[in-house]
Amino acid sequence: MMLSAMKNITPSLTTDPLTIRRRINSLISRSCRSRGLAGTIELDKFDHYLLLSDIPLNVRVLNLPERLDDNIFEVYTDGLKVAGGVRFSVCILNKEIQQKTICHKLEPNNIVFQAELAALGVAADWAVENNTKINIFTDSKSSIDALKSHRTKSNFVNSIKNKFRLAKRLVGLTRVKAQAGIPGNELADQFAKLATTNGELMNLPLPYSYLKFQLKRILLESWNDGYTQYHSASGTRIRAYVPPVDEKMLICIKYILYFLTGHGPFPCYLSRFKILSSPYSECGAIADPDRYVFQCRYINEFNLGRPTENAKPLWLENICLVKLIVTS
Repeated sequence: MMLSAMKNITPSLTTDPLTIRRRINSLISRSCRSRGLAGTIELDKFDHYLLLSDIPLNVRVLNLPERLDDNIFEVYTDGLKVAGGVRFSVCILNKEIQQKTICHKLEPNNIVFQAELAALGVAADWAVENNTKINIFTDSKSSIDALKSHRTKSNFVNSIKNKFRLAKRLVGLTRVKAQAGIPGNELADQFAKLATTNGELMNLPLPYSYLKFQLKRILLESWNDGYTQYHSASGTRIRAYVPPVDEKMLICIKYILYFLTGHGPFPCYLSRFKILSSPYSECGAIADPDRYVFQCRYINEFNLGRPTENAKPLWLENICLVKLIVTS
């Protein structure tokens, strides 16, 4: 999506995807350095994407049988995230008798999808190392879909696909229902939960969702710093109703914006630009937004109750909600 946007915005730019990707990474890196974030966001730790033309065809297109009839072992895998940790387990059974269990824990910033895929990769590696035919059972539909997709560009996903290519004719891959009471699947789930204490740490590339999360957090922090340090009259007034930056608050009703900023058809504002000669209303008071909304005697039937300082944010939320209901 980012590449397409850059092509549309800058048609004169070289449209080779790798060139664009290098420029994007360079821009992000410079931004991180200029803001002192080089230690916070290390781009080399993230998963990266490949050109489809650079991925071998026998990796892109995998023939994954669901079952091998002459398998020796059944392997159940599971990945999960609980108590802030991501982990997975691989349980190897022979005629429902547990033979071996492999447990790993990941960094907290990895995701369950990666854990599920990593578990499948470990199972495929075990089949190759032991030259043994196995049937793998997983409840992760997204992992199977990623392995079967011909257009997967993630380097991490393609590394797992390559493991299955090397395990050709040794591995079958089947999806089972989660929480269906299947003994092997329940066993894998239990060992995945125990991987926090007895699992070996596996380093995987961080997903781009984590990069988005970090950039969003840093952006909001920077935005909030600038917001709280803006000491103009309008800035001070707005902060009384919207204390911190709130990404979920989007006010597009112009009359509420007039009220919050004080920038609108008010004599006290228009007189600053010599549009009106006086900042006073007909009753002799400063004609600012508060005067008209809370205490103008000429429109007292429309006046609202003035909120206390602490109640102003909640008052604004209620006003926005009522306005949306009335206009919808």
